[in-house]
Amino acid sequence: MIVTAELMCRIDSTRVIPIVRQAGVPALPTFLSSKLYIDLSTADKFETGFDQLLRDLLNAPLFVKPPLGNAPILAAAKAAKPTQPPPLTQFMLALASIYENSLSGGVVLASSARDVMNTSKLLFDHALDQAILADYVTAGGDKKYIWVTDKGRQEMVNLSVR
Repeated sequence: MIVTAELMCRIDSTRVIPIVRQAGVPALPTFLSSKLYIDLSTADKFETGFDQLLRDLLNAPLFVKPPLGNAPILAAAKAAKPTQPPPLTQFMLALASIYENSLSGGVVLASSARDVMNTSKLLFDHALDQAILADYVTAGGDKKYIWVTDKGRQEMVNLSVR
């Protein structure tokens, strides 16, 4: 039977296996050119081609994938350590640095603390708010001046001991 392009449109294309029987350059019709073919054209190709044809017809692949094994047990990744201390710790370390070099008795200019922290206004304000909540410092309404509390001095001592 001659397979035509019209017939190929009507049947399942996986059911067609082109076989080349004549010696020479295999010439497949254009509608079969994208398919793999089995070459039985010469004696030296016949045995491997016939084996391939049987394997295709019987759905018996030459190589069988081994069953999937168990996943290897991998050590859990260590948690990344932060590269900088938390904002409150940075703030208290900056205050400790200013406090050590000051004669003001616990009053610190907020702008000086921000300069020592070398951080953004947003991060500085966040750290200052945390310090106020922790009762380490008090601040005036405009937060221009910061007063270190006894609890704040104790925290600065704890941080400098580390």
